[in-house]
Amino acid sequence: MPGLKIPRREDYLAGGRWASQSYYDTIYNVAESILAEAKVYTAFKGHIQRVRHSTESEPVPTAKEITLSKQTQGNMFLVTAPHDFSTLASSIESAKKAIEEADKQGHKAVNSMQMTGQSSQECETCQSAIQLYNTAFRACREVLKLDKLAFHADWFKSFYRRNYDALMLKTVYENVMEDVDEVRQWMSSLNNATDDSPPPQEKKNADDDDDDKWEFFIDFMHPENHSEQGLLDAIIDLIYYNEDEKEVIKSDPLSRLLITNPDGNYNFSIVTAMGVITEGKKGVELEAALQRLKAKRNVDTIRADTGTARSLEYNAMQIQEAVEEVVGLQKPYGLLGYSQGCPNILLAESLLLSGSPSQQKQLTSPGSNLVCRQLLFSAANGSMHGPATEAKIHRLVVMCESFFKYQQGYCSRAFIAIVLDMLTNLMDSAPFQKIVAGGGGTFLHTGCRAFWREAQHLSNVPTCVLRGVLEAHTTPESLEMISNLLTKAAGSHLHDSQVHVYEAVGRPVYTKNRNAEILENCEMGT
Repeated sequence: MPGLKIPRREDYLAGGRWASQSYYDTIYNVAESILAEAKVYTAFKGHIQRVRHSTESEPVPTAKEITLSKQTQGNMFLVTAPHDFSTLASSIESAKKAIEEADKQGHKAVNSMQMTGQSSQECETCQSAIQLYNTAFRACREVLKLDKLAFHADWFKSFYRRNYDALMLKTVYENVMEDVDEVRQWMSSLNNATDDSPPPQEKKNADDDDDDKWEFFIDFMHPENHSEQGLLDAIIDLIYYNEDEKEVIKSDPLSRLLITNPDGNYNFSIVTAMGVITEGKKGVELEAALQRLKAKRNVDTIRADTGTARSLEYNAMQIQEAVEEVVGLQKPYGLLGYSQGCPNILLAESLLLSGSPSQQKQLTSPGSNLVCRQLLFSAANGSMHGPATEAKIHRLVVMCESFFKYQQGYCSRAFIAIVLDMLTNLMDSAPFQKIVAGGGGTFLHTGCRAFWREAQHLSNVPTCVLRGVLEAHTTPESLEMISNLLTKAAGSHLHDSQVHVYEAVGRPVYTKNRNAEILENCEMGT
């Protein structure tokens, strides 16, 4: 490559021509220059090796409601609208009306529970509201039948997100009441950490307080001693971070009514991919929860045999094998990723969609198609741990190099050559490269760039995202150092010790292209 010269190590040893300079710094700069020159080639190679379903200039697919609204300049239901939109328009109006009626009755139900101290199961108004919400659910399903991208619309996303939060609360509440796993201990630890003052008595009745709210201290080890709504308020306060979000969820009837999905035989399966440290197919992450899903709802789970600190490409191939297995069950399926498993599943989907017809069929075949994504604490945009660690290692190597140059005057050149060869062989070894260039590279923002640049994803698959923020009183002692390191490196404490909240989303943050817009439309909120 013209203009680039590989430095000679001998010139940088003690007594060499450039002994005052760092050989590692020099070779590192040459390597970066080579990679920079190769960007055009790697981009072109990635482009021609994959099936392209659309060009960057083509419009981003979205809900027919949004498309028609733009075409008619905001008046969505003009008489001149095409006939095939009339049924959809009517279904959308019916769904919105059903949600409005359910919310109206839901607020009445919440007021009734506040006045009487009854639970959602005891209150007749609540049962009426639950029936109206079930009607709204059916209406939304009818809209989706007519337009598979209808969930891109803001009103649909909002209702979807409210249901997601409501089911989250319902799950935690049931786990507390049924003493599942160690949820009672977990909630008790959070509760004790937030308030060291003497516990006040719970107020169940609105007449006891002018603010018309439940005020309480909950003993989660004995939840039967507290009211249903008091427990819900405590759970919301403890598991949500933003105060504004807490108030919104507390005032949402969907969260208060504890509407559940009934047990039964569900036509659904899950493919899981866990974090950078995993035992793959033999892993036990979420094992108890997944076993309950199988027992209660007959939901099968296939664990992808991903590896610890392996590259995105390697793990994506393992996920593709898991997808082949789940397709054999002839059920619709969802992709569940945790931490590094999130970019792994997104890359696996992209490779399948960009691959052969048989590979594309694994995503879109009726009866065994991809229907949703769930990202837990996503590292799909990398982590500040990556560039921070890279910078520290770089400085450490240069410091060691400078220190040992002085020692070279007391050692023979043969001994120096042996030591350098040993270090070179170590760093050139397959295990070292798998960790540094493979798993370690995925935490670099630049390491995710090529993946996001070439990625293609389905526009009709909703993406749910769960993010976390560690606080001083909830940070485990084992995570204190790494948590403080990330706070210092990025200048923000809004992280879960691995990724920051602004990066842990279901779309690329540092790459802007057509696919980024598609994933943004698919994201249902975080």
